[in-house]
Amino acid sequence: MARPSLFNEALAGEICDRIACGESLAAICRGEDSERETDMPAYRTVMTWLRENAEFRLNYASARAEQGHANADSVTDIGDRVLKGDLDPQAARVAIDALKWSAGKRQPKVYGDAQTLRHTGPSGGPIEYANLTEADVDARLAGILGADQSTAPAPEA
Repeated sequence: MARPSLFNEALAGEICDRIACGESLAAICRGEDSERETDMPAYRTVMTWLRENAEFRLNYASARAEQGHANADSVTDIGDRVLKGDLDPQAARVAIDALKWSAGKRQPKVYGDAQTLRHTGPSGGPIEYANLTEADVDARLAGILGADQSTAPAPEA
């Protein structure tokens, strides 16, 4: 059977479902782990579908976000298999690191590294706001530059 190239709603739905469950698009397109006998489209074909079909693009983006949860669940499964002696701990560590990275990128608010950005004033205190006149600005600049504005030479034209 030839690989499909025209957009197919049923295949697109299956692709999104499988991605949401943690499979990679590359593995799906290679036909790995498929319970159905239907041939999958080529990777490049799916990329074309994404470019040309807005609804599929939205469903695919949603599936990729859901994939983050599936990746996080896989971390627990791998850990359990290591504890049972079914997996080599070093191989499991590599797999877990990859899954954690993927989950953190797909669901950064849930699985990503916490980042805090704070704006503070001098010495970590509050930011001070002031309405300055031009004279105030000139005086502050003079203090910063260490020159008295009254004796400073006038700028050349």
